[in-house]
Amino acid sequence: MSYPFIHGIIAFVLSVLVTAYLVPKIIKIVRFKKLMDSPNERSSHSVATPSLGGMAFFIVLMLSLYFNHTYDTYGVSTSIYPALTILFFLGLKDDLVILSPLTKLIGQSAASLFILMNPKFAIHSLHGFLNIDHLNHWAGIGVGFLIMLAVINAFNLIDGIDGLAASIGIIAFSGFSVVFFFAERYFFGLTSLVMVGILTGFLFFNLSTRNRIFMGDTGSMLIGFMVGLMSVRFLALDTESLNKLPFNAVDIPIVLISFIIIPLFDTARVFTIRLLNGRSPFSADRNHVHHILIDAFKISHRKASFLIASVNICCVLIFSLLLKLTNTYLASTVILMFAGLAVLFLYKIKPVVIKGRVISRATLKKKRRKLKPYRKLKYQKNSHSQIKRIYSSKEHLLK
Repeated sequence: MSYPFIHGIIAFVLSVLVTAYLVPKIIKIVRFKKLMDSPNERSSHSVATPSLGGMAFFIVLMLSLYFNHTYDTYGVSTSIYPALTILFFLGLKDDLVILSPLTKLIGQSAASLFILMNPKFAIHSLHGFLNIDHLNHWAGIGVGFLIMLAVINAFNLIDGIDGLAASIGIIAFSGFSVVFFFAERYFFGLTSLVMVGILTGFLFFNLSTRNRIFMGDTGSMLIGFMVGLMSVRFLALDTESLNKLPFNAVDIPIVLISFIIIPLFDTARVFTIRLLNGRSPFSADRNHVHHILIDAFKISHRKASFLIASVNICCVLIFSLLLKLTNTYLASTVILMFAGLAVLFLYKIKPVVIKGRVISRATLKKKRRKLKPYRKLKYQKNSHSQIKRIYSSKEHLLK
């Protein structure tokens, strides 16, 4: 067993323990200072709940970067430290005093640029994705910038119910840890394992009934930032590292998409719906996948998070199997068909509010079909009664 792998196990265990130690302390401070997240019309919780769990993420991650610096052969930590600090204070202020989408976007952009200015995050190719093989320096920075912003906001948006953002984050970082250990980029593999440990330790409290805490924007933006960072570094792997992977370089975009397909799919879908309705893509609503599942099927947060996370795991397994058994183009076609079916399914179960009750569109159509004969009969009865009234009035006038 290699030393980096042993170091990874130790880093994972310690990150779980330190996070589990810090979170209760944060809960006590937040309750004492009354910095609770009060429910509103869009909230999925009914009581005031602490929402600064992301503070533990920041502390543990910063400590881990220091202890993992021996594997940081490229000096990447010097770019990560200022970026994480910007996002931490941005998220903290948003949790305490709500910020405008523009302010958050500016802060996210500044943090992303700290990473993208490092040459080791330069993307030179999309490996044939969208028929793009080569990118110049500025085009690579532009692609990386879009990826970072998209992933940060995607994780910020899916953090709407207990356990969901943390579960999806665990799946993504587990995938990145495997990839980077294969590529022998141990600093990123160890950092990914630390993030898995942080989110695992946090889940014990996020899913608790007595000591529940939310990660808040501080946590969700930090997770999104780290996933975006790993995504860009994955695409920026050099030829030597690519040759050590258990799949071809042309398959990298599909493997990457499988890790984060749920946040990307949900964000693209919600933004499209809002724009088609003439609204800002950053406006609030309950059109997210997790909201639809909860409202339509009346299931708990745990069940909804488990179901969505299971779908994400299945996507990783199915996409990997498709790449193993078929070529990239056929796998991409199947993925697009899968996305289309998912959109159709979500449209069918999208909740509709009628007289204070939330029901699905499919249920509404069934009820309408059943009521159609009765409505027709009722209309016929009403028409007969109207004819009778007319004739009776005529007889009265003749008399």
